[in-house]
Amino acid sequence: SDIIKIMNTEEITLYIDENGDDSNSGTRDDPLWSVAMALNRVRKRAYKAACFVISGSVTEVAAQKAMIDITGDGLPIILLRGESAERPGILNAKGLEKRVIYVADDNTLCIEGHIAIRGGVTQGLGGAGIAVEGATLIMKGGEISDNDARFGMGGGVYVGRDGKFVMLGGAITRNHTKLHGGGVFPDDGGKFTLFDGTISGNTAFVSGAGVFVGLDSEFKMLGGCIEKNMAGGQDGMMLAGMSIPCGQGGGVYVCQNALFEMEDGKIIKNRAIAAGRNDHAGSGGGVFVEKGGVCCIAQGSLAQNGAMNWGGGLYSQGHFTVTAECIIENNVARLGGGGIYITQEWGICEMKGGFLLNNYTGGKGGAVHVTENATFILEHGFITRNHAGELGHAFLINGKAAINGGLIFNNKYLPENEFYQHPEPEAPEPEAPDVELPEADEDVPALVLEEGGKLIIRGGEIEGKIALKSKTQLVDLREQKTVNRQEE
Repeated sequence: SDIIKIMNTEEITLYIDENGDDSNSGTRDDPLWSVAMALNRVRKRAYKAACFVISGSVTEVAAQKAMIDITGDGLPIILLRGESAERPGILNAKGLEKRVIYVADDNTLCIEGHIAIRGGVTQGLGGAGIAVEGATLIMKGGEISDNDARFGMGGGVYVGRDGKFVMLGGAITRNHTKLHGGGVFPDDGGKFTLFDGTISGNTAFVSGAGVFVGLDSEFKMLGGCIEKNMAGGQDGMMLAGMSIPCGQGGGVYVCQNALFEMEDGKIIKNRAIAAGRNDHAGSGGGVFVEKGGVCCIAQGSLAQNGAMNWGGGLYSQGHFTVTAECIIENNVARLGGGGIYITQEWGICEMKGGFLLNNYTGGKGGAVHVTENATFILEHGFITRNHAGELGHAFLINGKAAINGGLIFNNKYLPENEFYQHPEPEAPEPEAPDVELPEADEDVPALVLEEGGKLIIRGGEIEGKIALKSKTQLVDLREQKTVNRQEE
């Protein structure tokens, strides 16, 4: 048979069809019925890789932790793909009340084109589509869609316990969780690297609708797009007698002791919404950085995101750095921090380059809102064409700020049709209430220092008025340098 002929080669291709039979040989004309049987055929054989070609909608008897368990010793690299665009493959766990795929024990799974991972349901650690623990997942194409982690972590993909997920293409879309990580949830030392592909239309009631970067985990974004994901959408949630704020990090949520590095790509048109204003809910339309989390954005775009309350582009309780040619633009927050909202004593933002432009809030701080005890440092970069309805077109400072360089100019009112109105994301649930924003006041100063604000200016160029409560709030070292030169 065809199988006997290729038994001694390094690779094997087996075909699986919804109308196949597990007693068949596994050729194109004589396909198997289940992935489980295909795994049995290649285990402990001399193959480096095994390609499983799926046709039709395959739902098989569930294994222990998923519909399909890729676990144990003796497996080669497993590649899954659909036969063609005309005959795609669907691994569908609908009705099984199980996740679709579980990968562990140092095994490697590669998802290729024309295949969909759907219908998974799980709770706890999550990964309703795919869960990876101590193993590697590579995604080159296809889609992971319409999976539900319920009260679990990671509607689409969960990467835990030193697992690795490399995304080179494809789509993670329309996945859901009532807790954290609608699309992808790296956790417990898990690492997620996004080179290309799309994470879109995912929902999480609590946080991290696109990606939730969990404890001791890393997310590196080197390309691709995180778009139209939505966090929140309902009143505060009670879990184990505790009140949990909803709607944090529409695109990305960075947990304590977690790292998010963005070197390219786009985080666009994500939303964080909430019915109330308490406990940081409805914040971080693009990115939310928790206390102890670290976020570094070198290049790429953080744009057109919206927050019901604070931080249209980014909300940070941790350490956030902007360098190189990052663009934070056209983000909207209803109450404060159209571009960036920095809060708590651990909230530190260093802008070493990049652009903050065309961001808007109906409240305070069109570009940046620095709350009490938080810190903002501007070394280089441009802050321009930002707008605030209440106070501070460029800055609202109630914490500490230092301007050592950079350019701040033209932060003032523009006609309504010239600033961005954030869209309704394409997500199946929950429905998003409208966000009404007042018009900006043309007389609002560019920089406003509230009662607790402190500003040190060492360099850079600032255009526009600076409003103070008292003269002691502002230390302008540029003036002192000028005086010293005159005295000399």
